[in-house]
Amino acid sequence: MGWRITEENFAKALLGESSLDLKLRASYGELGDDNINMGIGSGDDRFIGNFAYLTGYDYASQAVIMDGEIITGARDRGVPIRTISWFTSTITDIGADYSFMNGKLSGTVDYFYRKREGLRGRKYDILIPNEVGYSLPDENVNSDAIMGAETSIAYNGKAGDLNYTVGGNISFAREKFLESYKPRFGNSWHEYRNSSEDRWTGIFWGYEVIGQFESFEQINSWPVNNDGQGNRDMLPGDLIYKDVNGDGRINGLDERPIGFPRDRNPIVNFGLHISADYKGFDLKADFSGGSAYSYNQNWEMRWPYQNTGNLLKQFYDDRWHREDPYDLNSQWIAGRYPALRFNAGGHNNYNKQSTFWLTNARYLRLRTLEVGYTIPQYLVQKVGMQKARLYVNSYNLFSIDNLRKLGVEPEVMDENGLQYPQNSMVNVGVNLSF
Repeated sequence: MGWRITEENFAKALLGESSLDLKLRASYGELGDDNINMGIGSGDDRFIGNFAYLTGYDYASQAVIMDGEIITGARDRGVPIRTISWFTSTITDIGADYSFMNGKLSGTVDYFYRKREGLRGRKYDILIPNEVGYSLPDENVNSDAIMGAETSIAYNGKAGDLNYTVGGNISFAREKFLESYKPRFGNSWHEYRNSSEDRWTGIFWGYEVIGQFESFEQINSWPVNNDGQGNRDMLPGDLIYKDVNGDGRINGLDERPIGFPRDRNPIVNFGLHISADYKGFDLKADFSGGSAYSYNQNWEMRWPYQNTGNLLKQFYDDRWHREDPYDLNSQWIAGRYPALRFNAGGHNNYNKQSTFWLTNARYLRLRTLEVGYTIPQYLVQKVGMQKARLYVNSYNLFSIDNLRKLGVEPEVMDENGLQYPQNSMVNVGVNLSF
């Protein structure tokens, strides 16, 4: 449904001869989806499929060796699922298209909300004896939603022989789990820490690091049991965690949300486009970026001597250490990273998710850039051509981000940092038309 409001008489009377063009639009719909594998499900994988409502047997699922021969067995598929059907998606979109200055400045604004009901889940308050050998199948009991907004704007301009276009866009989209079947919690902390009800998905929990110990005197006088061992395992440079609940010790009760989803696309995405041409020269540049997502250092990116030998150069170069490693009374030299320990898997510098190892990332990348020059036609015609254009283009030429200090690029998801980064490419070419 759309309404070009600037075509109404009252709008014309109000705006006069304005060059404003404004269209409001909205849509609403409900869709059914029979992809029941989607959503949150707790059923056995054997029950998932288009024919899960049928009884039967799974063959070749069990095999034993008897008298030197492989005997292939079978087992029944369990209780058929006849309590589940498709889920429904309700989608709402409200937006507007606008332009000013006879179309020189234009853009769009959108808000959307998608709610899914009837996702897979399981009821727990209907009990069957263990002797039956089966648990209850999934039913349509869960729901979730994704909501967001997007806006874009572009300007087309001209200054003498220079024609140019500048545009940008930004979008926000985040998923929220809405409701499960009769959730139960043992206490208020259990609900706060583990509930998914009416909560954003992908919340990253951990400890807040408020500093690093600077001396043994500070460690010995520290009032909070920072390592669970009376701080006897602490050295200068070790991480200090915030005692959120004030009970004098650091444990799971001090964990709080510290980051965004780690293994999915950014919640906020944005882009910038620039194009221009001037007397045969042309330029096109596209930037893309994101924020509101997190990168967590782990494995080789966190643990010194991971797999008994790997050590990041930055861990060694920028660490807390004695001025003279052979003199236990020598001065401590400050660094970014704690003092190195071998086989420190249980040390609380590393075995706790914390703000020290988590980076809430943001970046802006020059995705593509092309610069070209079209040779005047009167010149190329002399050699029997109709058109000749020289160009240089690049892909992923550079990015501005806050992950460079870690030695990874902003679109690496693997916590160990071993994922291949985006390739940077530069091409030089010629387009000829005869």
